[in-house]
Amino acid sequence: MAKKSDLSTILPQEIIFEILLRLPIKSLLRFRCVSKSMLSLLSSPLFKKTHVDFTLKNPKFTEYRFAVLATVHGLGGKICRFYNIGFQDSCLTVARHSCLGKCLALSARILGSCNGLICLTGSSLTLMLLNPCTGKFNVFPDTVLVNNWGGGCYYVRYGFGYDASIDDYKVVKIFSFPRVEGRQENRVDVYSLKDKSWKMIQGFNSCYLHGKLGVFANGVLHWEASHSHWPFLFWEIVTLDLSVERFGKTALPSYEDGSIYWKLGVSRGYLVGCCNYEPNKVDVWVMKEYGVEKSWTKLVTILLPVNLMAYISPLFVAENCDEFLLQYEEELVLYNSRDGSFNRVDGYTSGDFRQVQVATYFESLVSPHVQ
Repeated sequence: MAKKSDLSTILPQEIIFEILLRLPIKSLLRFRCVSKSMLSLLSSPLFKKTHVDFTLKNPKFTEYRFAVLATVHGLGGKICRFYNIGFQDSCLTVARHSCLGKCLALSARILGSCNGLICLTGSSLTLMLLNPCTGKFNVFPDTVLVNNWGGGCYYVRYGFGYDASIDDYKVVKIFSFPRVEGRQENRVDVYSLKDKSWKMIQGFNSCYLHGKLGVFANGVLHWEASHSHWPFLFWEIVTLDLSVERFGKTALPSYEDGSIYWKLGVSRGYLVGCCNYEPNKVDVWVMKEYGVEKSWTKLVTILLPVNLMAYISPLFVAENCDEFLLQYEEELVLYNSRDGSFNRVDGYTSGDFRQVQVATYFESLVSPHVQ
């Protein structure tokens, strides 16, 4: 009886590699059990990195998903649950994710996502890096402020992203201290997943950072910021280039006078901004060419059916720009610009009180244990 042939004896390794790059993640996870050679290939850092690069450069092969962290106060007390939402052909599917188990703290917060990894706060001054596709996670220490550096009260901002120059993932924590005339003095700590350590980098002075979490796009973290320009606020984006660990600024598109509030997001690799006009209008913008301020393009003006009590955040823009997934307080809403309809996304939480946090990601095999 003839022996069963190994796939590598039928096709060249290069062809196998290219085929695997184009397959769904679920198939790749199953193929790890085919043979030792297949497991070795799919587990290699080269394949994982190449798969991420291929996914980012070929958006038509990319299926984006949404991680939802819902904290609920119900009859049984406080509960924190993690959900996955899939988006395809105007249909949204919600599934509860059980990979974290007891490791998910009741006070957990999503801090950002990048290359299929999601960064969260843990418990007892820890942070967590999770791959929701593989279920693998890595817990590491948070940083704390010693002796109240800078003096007085302060607030904290986070960011999470990838430094392609050294193949490393970094967590950024900003301690901001209010100073005179609305200015802020900022101390900045950066955690390297590769070095497994925190370090303090050059701080900076800024206006008020509204963005609690930095939005990662094109190797750069972005926070919404504003300073008073009576009688209105003047808005801009504070940036941090992770490769050189240097802060900068980026202009937002021109907006109408009045009471406004900006919320940033990222969709399919593009920086997206929602300009919220009180009481019930939102303009959605996209930066089509990163770093080129003139490339800001308005995609749609949304007239909300009710007056704003909170602000709209952008989560996802469909490729044809006719469907938008938006977050409004604890609600997720799918807006269709063709007919102006709003469809509420259900199935991810219930209870008397809820806090909902969302991160957009794509499925990958990247390990949260960076080497």
